[in-house]
Amino acid sequence: MEVYDEASRGTWGALKLLVTRRGGFYGSFGAVLAIIALSLGPFAQQISTHRSRMVEVANGAAIPRALNYTGYLPGLSSSNGFVPILPMKSAVYSGLFAESNDPGAALNVTCSTGNCTFAPFETLGICTSCVDMSQIMTRYCQNGVPENGNVTICGWEMPGRTASLNTSSDVFSMTPAFGASAGSLPYSTLMRQSLGPTIVTNGILTERLLSTQTNTTVISSLSTSNPPPLTLTSSTTNTTFFLAPGSLLALESWFSTLFRSGSATRSTPPPIQNGNVLVNLTVGVSSGMTFSDTDITTAFYWMYYEHPSGIERLMSDLATSMTVAMRSFAGSVPHEGQAWAWQSFVHVRWGFVAVPVATVVLTGLFLGLAVWRSRRGGVEVWKSSALALLCFGLDGGFGGEGEEGEGDDELSYTDLPSMRQPIGPALDGLYGNYVFTGEATRIGKNPSSQITYAGCRALCGASPDYYTFEEASSTITTWILPIMGIL
Repeated sequence: MEVYDEASRGTWGALKLLVTRRGGFYGSFGAVLAIIALSLGPFAQQISTHRSRMVEVANGAAIPRALNYTGYLPGLSSSNGFVPILPMKSAVYSGLFAESNDPGAALNVTCSTGNCTFAPFETLGICTSCVDMSQIMTRYCQNGVPENGNVTICGWEMPGRTASLNTSSDVFSMTPAFGASAGSLPYSTLMRQSLGPTIVTNGILTERLLSTQTNTTVISSLSTSNPPPLTLTSSTTNTTFFLAPGSLLALESWFSTLFRSGSATRSTPPPIQNGNVLVNLTVGVSSGMTFSDTDITTAFYWMYYEHPSGIERLMSDLATSMTVAMRSFAGSVPHEGQAWAWQSFVHVRWGFVAVPVATVVLTGLFLGLAVWRSRRGGVEVWKSSALALLCFGLDGGFGGEGEEGEGDDELSYTDLPSMRQPIGPALDGLYGNYVFTGEATRIGKNPSSQITYAGCRALCGASPDYYTFEEASSTITTWILPIMGIL
């Protein structure tokens, strides 16, 4: 019984029961379950893990796109009576002077999570192009070619004198081609941009231009009639974009003043006198000082010497800034996108569920077997009661048939068939170490304890069956293990 008692109390006892091989089928089954129960904790901890994933947030991303632009105001100071609105003027100045290399950041993009994506879309916008014409430049001597033939002091000119550097001291010249007020040059261009994919990552907007579609219709600023708006229909989505003629004429009139002719000239500094020091602040010029006659000329000249491809970068910033102004005007519409956010979730690893589930199922099966085994023998629920030992004599002296130790006249279980009979005088006589004369005395370690056979019948059942040592021990163990060890 000590082995069974230890098996019901912990893993070490269950191992001892398996090693001694005294548990039988039911006892060994319960001992194995007690050992397997050790893995419940580690396996249960591995069932669920916390992970993160990107999920889409509803209504969290929108970017404006322009279907039209009608921003202009009447102005008496302009040649055609139209002037740009202040947001457009601000965009032009920002593109020319901000030198931010990211004028698109001013676009009001809605991205609630800081990580958004937008499908390709179309919008009205401004584009630029730069062409290198160095190969067609020729020497230009304002006072004619010197007699000595030295033309290094001469300047340069474009064919038709459209632009020129009069002398070698002129390092930069800007000549606008706004002679198209009467419609002689295709200065008026309506452009439809196809952008995509557009991505906002960590709050930084990134757009990529896929294609452009233009309308080069020219509007004469000298026309007295009310010209129709410039329209452009997308070849892919059939969306119609239009630009109000007043807006185009306002930009043409203002640009003719803003981008007037200008130049930058370098002069040799005078010698240092009286400790005065002249500091050359011109970037890219080896010596001398450079003077510009307009702010616009200064901006172009600075970008040309300060940055590689500075002219292209300046014009790109100008176009992007003006496009942002168009897309931020009243005629813009939102383009919905996808906003992504990190979400924590519980991931279940079903492989680790097998051991806990199997342990619970087998424990339930073990309990059912214990109930069935006890019911088949007509045994009441004893739990920790000692009545089973008292009624069936489960002590060391009756551990098996014909066991020696108390003399030849000692009786075994098989010598007592009257145990299955009703109470009567047949039970009188020697029974192990005790003498039954209607009641049992000197039971266990307490010699004064007594129990009557009638009382045992009342507690153990009306007709208790005969049990061998192994059968009774197995029955008790199948109750003790589920209650004390597993369930």
